[in-house]
Amino acid sequence: MNLLQVLHRALLRAAAPLAVLLCSACGGDSAPAPSEPITVQLDIRGMHCGGCVAAITAEAREVDGVESIDVSLERNAATLRVRDEPTAAEVMRAIKSLGYRVTRAPRQDDGVAPPAPPPEPPSSGG
Repeated sequence: MNLLQVLHRALLRAAAPLAVLLCSACGGDSAPAPSEPITVQLDIRGMHCGGCVAAITAEAREVDGVESIDVSLERNAATLRVRDEPTAAEVMRAIKSLGYRVTRAPRQDDGVAPPAPPPEPPSSGG
């Protein structure tokens, strides 16, 4: 291992952003790139007013890693933009701690079909 590689490994432990600059010079392993934020849809039950929306919004914004949250009373839902899955789980716990029922809504593109509507009653003739 040459001196540049030794310095590279030391800098990876101490100052990752600076080490990334050296990666191309020594050919060593690069530091992992920061991941893109994710969007999470939540179903929230138990909201009944604008105060509920404000409380949920404020609680979620206290969680480190939350980029944005949009809470809809009409849809009983929230859309989060968060750093990663653990952050999403932490937001869910925070909202539950306020007394609301929170579940993760399936994404439209994850292969999970949305729930089927209830069956219609049979018609009485026609």
